[in-house]
Amino acid sequence: MKKKKLPTNENKGVEFDPEVLRMYMMGATNPGFSNKNRIDHAEDVIDLHLEQQHVGSGKIAPHDALFHQMEEFEKALDKAIAAGKFEFRVVHGFGKGKLKEEIFKLLDKHPQVKTYSNEYHSRYGYGSTIIYFY
Repeated sequence: MKKKKLPTNENKGVEFDPEVLRMYMMGATNPGFSNKNRIDHAEDVIDLHLEQQHVGSGKIAPHDALFHQMEEFEKALDKAIAAGKFEFRVVHGFGKGKLKEEIFKLLDKHPQVKTYSNEYHSRYGYGSTIIYFY
């Protein structure tokens, strides 16, 4: 990107990159460093509702939807474990309970999962499960 000079007299000869300035203004502490894929920035909550995911346009088959949701859940679970999280919440919603059932099957045999609970949460009701790790 082309660097531009500031027009004021006190900043004569100072160059800046408009893209870097935009990133600083958007809250980046170091725009040259991307932490998108860093493990220690794993989320504490994942929402598996399809409208929250980037599934694409149009309807998808229920089997494909469940597969996609489970894939996203497994990625987020692995990332939370790798980041050393002690707990992790998955929002699966109510529906027919198929997604929750599949998540529980996976959690039952996962070696890093200490326990999990589907208790009431003020924000998600009974549509979420908290998972605790060893």
